Amino acid sequence: MTGLENRLKRIIKADTGRSLVVAIDHGYALGPMKGIVDIAGTISKLDGTGLVDAWLLTKGIFRHAFNPRGTPGVILRSSGGATIAGPDITNEGLVTSVEEVLTLGADAMAVSAFIGSENERETLIGLSRAADQCHRWNVPLLGVIGLGKEVGEKKNDAKFLALSARVAAEHGADLIKTYYTEKGFEDVVAGCPVPIMIAGGPKCETDLDTLKMIHGALQSGAQGIVMGRNIWQSPHPAALLNAAWQLIHKNCSVQEAQDILEESIRNA
Repeated sequence: MTGLENRLKRIIKADTGRSLVVAIDHGYALGPMKGIVDIAGTISKLDGTGLVDAWLLTKGIFRHAFNPRGTPGVILRSSGGATIAGPDITNEGLVTSVEEVLTLGADAMAVSAFIGSENERETLIGLSRAADQCHRWNVPLLGVIGLGKEVGEKKNDAKFLALSARVAAEHGADLIKTYYTEKGFEDVVAGCPVPIMIAGGPKCETDLDTLKMIHGALQSGAQGIVMGRNIWQSPHPAALLNAAWQLIHKNCSVQEAQDILEESIRNA
């Protein structure tokens, strides 16, 4: 087994081939938003369920607020440098090296590529260079498909998502985080040679909507989720996490997941 394979096993479970990753890296561009203002508290609450396979977080939060009870997988956000206060949130560059990933004991590195934006070239080159660094040390790279304002509507376009996922894989990503669309998502998966996991995107109106989205993605071939606000902005994040875990690792139906969610809320 190579080092890359060993690290991937700490993210994607060998027995199911799937993963439940909680993303808490939003603050690097959006600041202290609802659900992660007290980010140490959010981590503690969700970590206490024992259901998180891996976390996506920044080096600052890893150093100052991350104290899990066990040894979940860790994906370190390694691109950044732009915020919602600036002129263009897609103008990202590499802000963390693979050496920092290894120093902190993380299992993988995450880099965004903003396909279709004015910064497409620069972010794809950054992803490709990160892949070179990662593979020199057998560290997996998660390619994060980012959308700027000018292409944000394309998150529902399966052809655009298929292009984006394939391009990120062609530039060296070992895993892909992208958006889910009800129509044609199986084509997104079919055209990508590496595992795809879905982002949550904008906050869903209800927890049931979140469960339906996860189930639809899994049925179309996704290998899990890398999800943030749709988990920790839920009125019942721990209960929703339990239901999502059952969908991902036990192949339950949406109705079964909803029943599990409601039972978890009652027993909380």
